[in-house]
Amino acid sequence: MRNLISFLFLFLGVLVFSACSTKEKKLPRDIASLQMNNAVEGIWFLQGTSSSRGPYNGELELRKSSDGTYNVVRVVTYINYFYDGLKVQEVWTGKAVAEGNLLTVSYDLKQADFITKLGGQSRDVVEFKNTINVLERFAPSEKGLTTAFTDRKASNYTEWLTTRRDLEARPLWQDERRNIDAKGPRIPVPVRAVIAAFKAKIGYDKDPLVKSYKNRKEFEDERPYIVFDPTDFAFYRENKDVIRVVNKITDDISITEASIKRNAYAPSLEEKQRGYEKNTVDHHINDQGMSAVATVDERGRLVRYENDGDSALWTGMYIGSQAMRYLATKDQAALANVRKSLKGLFILMDITGNKGEFARTLATYVPGQPIPEKWHQGAAPFQNIIWQEGGNNDMVKGIMHGFLWASIVIPESETEIWGHLKEKSARLIDLNVMDDKPQNRPLALGLAALITKQSGFRERYVKAYNSLPVKFSGYSFDTSFYWHGVADWSGINLGIVGDITAITVADRLGETKIRDRLRERLMDSWVTYAPAQRHLVTLAAYGFAYSHGTRGDNFRSDSSDEKFQAALTQAVWGLREIPFPRPNLDIQYDHSLDREWSVSPIPRMFWKAVNKPIPPMEFFYQGLYDYPVFEKAGIDSNFIWKEGAFLYKGGRSKGIEYGGIDYLYGYWLARYSKVPNLN
Repeated sequence: MRNLISFLFLFLGVLVFSACSTKEKKLPRDIASLQMNNAVEGIWFLQGTSSSRGPYNGELELRKSSDGTYNVVRVVTYINYFYDGLKVQEVWTGKAVAEGNLLTVSYDLKQADFITKLGGQSRDVVEFKNTINVLERFAPSEKGLTTAFTDRKASNYTEWLTTRRDLEARPLWQDERRNIDAKGPRIPVPVRAVIAAFKAKIGYDKDPLVKSYKNRKEFEDERPYIVFDPTDFAFYRENKDVIRVVNKITDDISITEASIKRNAYAPSLEEKQRGYEKNTVDHHINDQGMSAVATVDERGRLVRYENDGDSALWTGMYIGSQAMRYLATKDQAALANVRKSLKGLFILMDITGNKGEFARTLATYVPGQPIPEKWHQGAAPFQNIIWQEGGNNDMVKGIMHGFLWASIVIPESETEIWGHLKEKSARLIDLNVMDDKPQNRPLALGLAALITKQSGFRERYVKAYNSLPVKFSGYSFDTSFYWHGVADWSGINLGIVGDITAITVADRLGETKIRDRLRERLMDSWVTYAPAQRHLVTLAAYGFAYSHGTRGDNFRSDSSDEKFQAALTQAVWGLREIPFPRPNLDIQYDHSLDREWSVSPIPRMFWKAVNKPIPPMEFFYQGLYDYPVFEKAGIDSNFIWKEGAFLYKGGRSKGIEYGGIDYLYGYWLARYSKVPNLN
């Protein structure tokens, strides 16, 4: 319907324009004329001026369509207008009709895409629902074919066509954005009953928002999609100094949307790695070696560290990233980073004064400043440090991960560090969390056996694994699930950290039977999450199972090598989608305002309805579209791999900077695992 309306506008424009036009004298051959050799089709050199951004140059491509009209691509670059030091380019696509020496072109431009607020600017809800039809009517003049028009929003334009060249094999611009089916297998009947019970408990199907989408096809089918958009990747790699705004009214908000994509695609993966390495060391590893959020000033300089309650996990993953970096490059700077953050993990286990407890994170004690709730000042020799209580299952996985990777790369000649490693790893089994989460016990025993080399720990490790029930493949404590877009997303990241640690411990201990079962369990997890394209799962599965020949029963019955290789290619795209730098702006975004968006018929994390009090209905909303990282988590996430796939709104405040440990971990995991085509 929208295309039909645009075509009617175009047709009426031609009629009116033709009726009001007078016959022009024949123009010289070096001036644009549609009557020269009947050569309408081609690429025309274009010049013009915008009332808000000044002069520009570009090209207008006219490519004949089967309906007798012309497909149009308009590409212009502003000459004197820059945004954050980068050139700004507009790309519009539309339809054209030529009659005599007259040309009428019609474009439908978005008024709003996904950012709802940028600083003091905001979008109206109506702008997300309606496009603006822009008409250009070219007529002969001394300059060539000339037009004056408005985008009816931000700018008035005057532009003219001059010389023409032949078409190229490919259009000047092509839209490669597409939706990938992410539904996955059928939901088992018992699970379906549980979902129905929870939906009834929270009144999900009666909710007005949910009801408003019940007639949507994807809602009826329970069919989620991954939105994959490689459009302009090659362009940005070759034109790093340009921001390209596509089929939108050009203003600060649309330029910002485009700039985040540019920051994802313009730098190579290695360039982003170098940027994040420096930024992490400078802004996101505090004096105690723990990961931290940063407050920065207008020029991006560090003002102070902000505490991150999940720092024990992220710091362990940072140590893992730097160890893999060292193993891949022998870079001594990576080894120095391991040493600093490892000492932070040691302090986590010592500072509480209770051998059964450990801290979540650390910060510098500042005399005179109040100590936050659930934080405590350390006793000597840690009196200059404050620590956060609440070490738990998630955080201990980070500690064990960090200990493992440090033991692989720190030379045993560094006796002070190794003394702490041996003492702390031997104490892991006595932490209270081992009783709360017994599945951690085998890994804690194995890590102690590997680091201390004590036979007693090894015997207990083997016995602990042998006592676990075994499925057809892997161990029975695999709790992975994916039901038409619903999963425990943060748990997936946590599971991968645990799997890598467990497989590596078993491998280095020479316990091949345990290792192979753990590898099969990892491949089972990959098969489960394959429809959702969890890229860190794919990279881990490749490096620690698939590349070693492991497939697993679920893989053999439900997947194939061809599917895995395709997923590995997409995992590299997952790294490409992460922007550097991430935006340091006041931004709010909301994809639900898009006309194509739909809420999910299955509540997000529906099992949380057992909580008291039950979370508000908004907690259970998620969409059926998983947008690219540069349109969602790359804006406001402090750790991308833990984020829910089908969340759709969020935001961030200017001055709060999140680190790039998530990118570094994924990148070095891929490098260490020798993932092909990593560029």
